[in-house]
Amino acid sequence: MNLISSPTTNSTPESMIHSLQDWWSLAGVELDYADQPAALLAVEAPAPRKDVTPKVAVTERVQEALKTPAREEPLPANYPDFLDWLADSNSLIEASWSKHRVLPRGILEPEVMVISALPEKNRNGEVQLFNPGNQKLLDRMLSAIGCDSHQSYLANIALSVPVDGRIDDQHWPALKARLLHHIDLVRPKRVIFFGDLAAKIIFGEDLLTARKNKQFINHNSSKTEAIVTFHPRILIERPLFKAEAWKDLQMLTRISAS
Repeated sequence: MNLISSPTTNSTPESMIHSLQDWWSLAGVELDYADQPAALLAVEAPAPRKDVTPKVAVTERVQEALKTPAREEPLPANYPDFLDWLADSNSLIEASWSKHRVLPRGILEPEVMVISALPEKNRNGEVQLFNPGNQKLLDRMLSAIGCDSHQSYLANIALSVPVDGRIDDQHWPALKARLLHHIDLVRPKRVIFFGDLAAKIIFGEDLLTARKNKQFINHNSSKTEAIVTFHPRILIERPLFKAEAWKDLQMLTRISAS
């Protein structure tokens, strides 16, 4: 049986489209996935679908189990112990991601604390706070507001990079609590957050929303001013965003020359 007839001199694009639509309708292409499709050459009606409710219920239970957040140990109360805990504890969320951890670096009570969501890899595959190209641009950004490398503190929200490069949102509350404790111990005068993921974890907003206004990190008795802006990697890839990043930096109180 030949399903495709030879074109005739009277065929038009409209008639060909209508012809194809007729075949699609007979084949069941237009039906919703929940409907019973019509088999073009079948003699008997297709058998009814089996009830799959028990299987779905099992799948839902498995998904709920996978969504149980990982819990970390109580946070050390002083900075040296906290840093040692970050380096050695097997209870960290990142412990199941990678053996390589990137620790923060810088001085306590810095003029600026810079925070991004994840470490970065350089060309050799080594994991760092910022790769060399992004670090160079970061130094320029800090210099533009009167800060140098000796007045800053650099950190990532997560110490390792997950295999798929994503932080599951089930871990966000624990990572946020840990970072806020980290900020309390470091006691910066200003905080710069880089990127969309950091904005979502800490402020519950995407990058474009969070960067509209100056943010604040609440402490027991005070607030630390903060901004969210584009990651240096994005600024290198899309230089037109540098002007927007400069606007973000200007929201911070300028650092007085010492």
